[in-house]
Amino acid sequence: MENFNSASLHTIDYDRLNELYDGDNEQIASLFELFLDEVFPDFQEIEREIDQQNWADVAKTAHKMLPWVGMVGLTALEGKLRSIEAQAKTDRNPEEIKLAWSQFKLGLDKATPLIREELARLTS
Repeated sequence: MENFNSASLHTIDYDRLNELYDGDNEQIASLFELFLDEVFPDFQEIEREIDQQNWADVAKTAHKMLPWVGMVGLTALEGKLRSIEAQAKTDRNPEEIKLAWSQFKLGLDKATPLIREELARLTS
């Protein structure tokens, strides 16, 4: 099992961003802004679904969120969310899914200020 307290869970993968957007800082800033304003609040939805043990919706919501996590360069979190989706589809072990979610959320909570800082830097 990976060490999910590692810095990689809450860092921005700049190589991935450059690969996706060819160094277009305006496009990167636009996606950061969209992620923070429109997508980020949806993570509360998946948390409710996990609490309610609604595994079909957990898998569906995780699948919907996956591209966004990758598009803003949160590569390590993308893998974690993919794992949550797979567990919700197959294992449905509430404790494992809740543990995976808490690790994902910890990484997301630490990455969010970095995205905000990077957005401010790109738009200043």
